[in-house]
Amino acid sequence: MMARLFDRLSFRQARNTVIIALLLGIVASGLDLVDDAHREREVQGRTLEEVTRIIEEAAAKAAYDLDSSLASDVLKGLLSYQPIFQARIQDEFGAKLAVRERPLVESRLRLFSEWLFGTSLDITVPLYYEPVNRPRLEIGKLYVAVDSHIVATAFLERARSTLISGLFRNLLLGLLLTAMFHIMVTKPILAISKDFTRIDAQSPGSHLVEVPPGHDADEIGLLVGRTNQFLKAFDASLRERARYADELRGALIRAEEGSRAKSQFLSTMSHELRTPLNAIIGFSELIRDDPASVARGAMLGDYAREIHGSGNQLLQIINDLLHLTEIDAGRHAIYPEILDVRHMLEACVRQMSATARERKLTLTVGIEAGCPALRADPRAVRQILLNVLSNALKFTPEGGVVTVDAAPVGDRVVLTVADTGIGIDPVNLPRVCEPFWQAEPVLSRRYGGTGLGMPLVQALVDLHDGTLRIASVVGEGTTIAIELPAAIIARPVSTARA
Repeated sequence: MMARLFDRLSFRQARNTVIIALLLGIVASGLDLVDDAHREREVQGRTLEEVTRIIEEAAAKAAYDLDSSLASDVLKGLLSYQPIFQARIQDEFGAKLAVRERPLVESRLRLFSEWLFGTSLDITVPLYYEPVNRPRLEIGKLYVAVDSHIVATAFLERARSTLISGLFRNLLLGLLLTAMFHIMVTKPILAISKDFTRIDAQSPGSHLVEVPPGHDADEIGLLVGRTNQFLKAFDASLRERARYADELRGALIRAEEGSRAKSQFLSTMSHELRTPLNAIIGFSELIRDDPASVARGAMLGDYAREIHGSGNQLLQIINDLLHLTEIDAGRHAIYPEILDVRHMLEACVRQMSATARERKLTLTVGIEAGCPALRADPRAVRQILLNVLSNALKFTPEGGVVTVDAAPVGDRVVLTVADTGIGIDPVNLPRVCEPFWQAEPVLSRRYGGTGLGMPLVQALVDLHDGTLRIASVVGEGTTIAIELPAAIIARPVSTARA
C-alpha cells in the first residue's frame, strides 16, 4: 500500500514538475518576446533614420528646386524599402511636391502586431538649404510612415522559433530534473517505504530499515538511522511492558488466591468460633438467671452478666466479619420483601432505646406522611439500621439527640439517621466505609469498635442497588442518608357499569 502510494506520488510529482517547467518556460519566453519586441522597435527606428539620412540630400535638392519629378523619384526609391508604406515631400509653405503610398497588408495577426509594435512608426525629417557663409534655411519636410505589421511579421517568425525552442528546452530540463529527483529522492523513499511494510507491530526491532545505497551520509541516511533508533527503543519498551504485564498478572493471580484463602480462613474460623461462643453465652445466661447462683451471692451473678455481655459482643464481631467475607466472596444472597417502614424503624428504635437511656440521649423517630413501603431484605435492613444507630449513639455525648427519619424521593425511600455527636473530619469521610479503619487511636480506645459496622452497611446497601451518603461537621454531628428501593403496589381499578 505504501509502495503504491509513493508510486502515485512519484507520478504526480513528475507531472507537476513538467507542468511547472512548461509554465516557467512560457512565462520566460513571453518576457523575452516583449523585450525582443522593444529592442526590435528601437532597431527599426534607427534603420529608418539611416534610410532617410541617405536620401535626405536628394529630397532637400528637390524641395529647393521645387522639382516634383525629382521628388517623386526620391519617394519611389524610398518606398522600395518594404516596411515604408507612405512618404511625401512638401516645401516650406506646406505645399506637397510629391506623395507616394501603397495599401496596408491585410492579415489576421495585424491586431496582435499593432498591440506589440503600435499602429505605425512616423518620422518627420526637416530639409535644409545651406548657402556659403550664411545660416542654413529650412526649405521643406520629408514625412515617412512605416507599417509596424511588416516589421512584426519578421519578428514573430523569429519569436516563434525562439518560443518553440525555449519550450522544448524547458521540457527537457523538467524531465531531467524529474529524473534526477526520482533517482536522488523518490527511489530511496520508495525503498524505505517497502522496508516499513515489513516491520512487525508486535516486534518492531526485529526488522530494521536499510539505508539506500549512496545515502549513508545525507539527510535520508540520517532519517533512516533515527528511525531505526526509535524502532529499537520502542521494541525494548514493548518487551519491558510485556515483562511488567506478566509480573502484574502473576501478582494479581497471587493476590486473588490470597484473598480467597483469607476469605475461606475467616469464614471457617468464624464458624468455628461461633460454636464455643454460643456455649459460653448459653451457660453464662443459665448461671445469671439460676436462683441458686443468685442465692450464693451477687458477685457470681455479676460475673455471669459480664461473661454474657462480652460473649455477645464477640459474637457480633464474628457475625459482622462472617457477613463481610460472604459478601466479598459473592455468597451472601438477599431476599427482598415488602416492608412497612414505620414498623421497621420503631422496632429498631425500641431495641436501641435501652442504650439511649443508659447514655442519657434522646432518640426520636419521624416518618413523612405518604411514605411508601420498602422492597428489601428485612434482615439486611434491620442490620443496616442497627449498625448506623449504634454508631450514632456511641459517638454522641451525654444529652445529645439522635433522630431517625424516613421520606419518599421518587421511586426511593430515604432513611436518615442524624446525631449531634463529635462528627467526622471531612478528610476522613472517604475512608469511613473501609474495613477495619479507625479515625484515631484515641477514639478507638475511648469508644471501642473494630471498624466493621459501616463497611457492612455499605456492602448491604450496594446489594440492594441503594445509595449511602455521609455528611458530617466536626463538633456538630453526622447525618447518614440511605436510599433504598420503594415497593410499588398496584392499586385496584374501580369499574362502573355504563
